[in-house]
Amino acid sequence: MKEVVGIAFFKDGKLLISQSVKSAKNNKFTLVGGSIEEGETILQAAVRECKEEIRNGFEISEEDFEPILDFCEHAASDYSLMIHMHMLLAKKEIDVELKPNEEILKYHWFEEGEDETILSTSISEHLLPEARKMKLFYKKIED
Repeated sequence: MKEVVGIAFFKDGKLLISQSVKSAKNNKFTLVGGSIEEGETILQAAVRECKEEIRNGFEISEEDFEPILDFCEHAASDYSLMIHMHMLLAKKEIDVELKPNEEILKYHWFEEGEDETILSTSISEHLLPEARKMKLFYKKIED
């Protein structure tokens, strides 16, 4: 069982998803996040993963996270691998430009009504139902 973190960033009812080199093998989008390294806490891993994947000078601290979900499932990048997902809500908005890099191929602000089959099950089956209840994920009504 591999311990991992997934960080949910929401903005205007949309969720930030990314396609990493690993998740692209299965053509799925995941959250910013990854493995918890030996000796790291969940929050330390979240800070490190955000800095590694978002880059561009993005700063975030342990106080900027709130735990929202904790569950076990198969990894999106390797179905034979079981993961223990620690999902956190980022309370800080991303204030830098999101640019693909050697780890992340694409970023996308996913909104209600889009095709959920592109998402990992950790997002579609676990996060989105909870985010809808919390009123974090919603269809923005245009004025």
